[in-house]
Amino acid sequence: MADVEKIEFDIKSEMKKEHLISGGTFACSGCGAILGTKLTLVALGKNTMLINTSGCMTLTATWPFTPYKVPWVHGAIENGASVAAGILMGLKAQKKDKNTHIVVYAGDGATYDIGFQALSGMIYRKEKIIYICYNNCQFANTGHQCSSATEKYARTSTTPPPLGNPLPRKNMAKMMALNGADYCATACVSFPFDFIKKLRKAATMKGSSFIDLLTPCEPGWMVNPWETLKAGQLMVETGMWPLYEIENKKFSLNYKPKMLPVVKALQMQGRFKHLTNEQVTEIQVTVVKEWEMITKGRFWEAEEY
Repeated sequence: MADVEKIEFDIKSEMKKEHLISGGTFACSGCGAILGTKLTLVALGKNTMLINTSGCMTLTATWPFTPYKVPWVHGAIENGASVAAGILMGLKAQKKDKNTHIVVYAGDGATYDIGFQALSGMIYRKEKIIYICYNNCQFANTGHQCSSATEKYARTSTTPPPLGNPLPRKNMAKMMALNGADYCATACVSFPFDFIKKLRKAATMKGSSFIDLLTPCEPGWMVNPWETLKAGQLMVETGMWPLYEIENKKFSLNYKPKMLPVVKALQMQGRFKHLTNEQVTEIQVTVVKEWEMITKGRFWEAEEY
């Protein structure tokens, strides 16, 4: 299988394609997750069935109205992967599964925590489903509570200052690769063409794919609506959110960041404003150690912050 960088496409022609989601949704201004949905449909096209679990993106389609020009299904917060598996079995029975992309688009609360069991089962069964976690690092829709995707020391409504979240985040892409997924990757909406390439690679897999997509959240991250893409970019360029892929447990790094000081990303986000110099230093040290492991080919041993 070719590397992500070798999946070629013409940027101008891609951006001229018909968008399969209209404007005017109830998503917040500057929402990274709704941009992720648009990019998903740019990558995969009309032959896509989109399953949204309860969360921020549930609000994008409010009966009887929908912004989607593809089939859209709402599942409960805990069972997006199970709903997708049922749809897959139905399409197989009709012999229509070969040309249809079944995509779960679920938040980190519905992925890292409440829906973990269904996701793990989907991957264990090697069902041909693309699961995208739109990761805004919190239970955003219900009031910005802490999830196990929340970074260490980040402020949420359930982890208030002065400490913030005392625990490091999970690494779901690594966990799902070890669980047996054919393809896993991290991505960020601030790097849209990297995400599109990874989606198209996932679509070629015979079994399950998982993409952990960083989607900056204007109210949850406490940034201005016009700064969300920059916030995501800084998370990548400081090394706090590496962009990589894992194909059949083989790790490949897709982007070498500038390794800016982590304070550049932290000081932009209100959820980190309470951090002490010691906490910032601790995060910087952890990120540097993680990248030392990655560059030495010891990705599986790298720590999380």
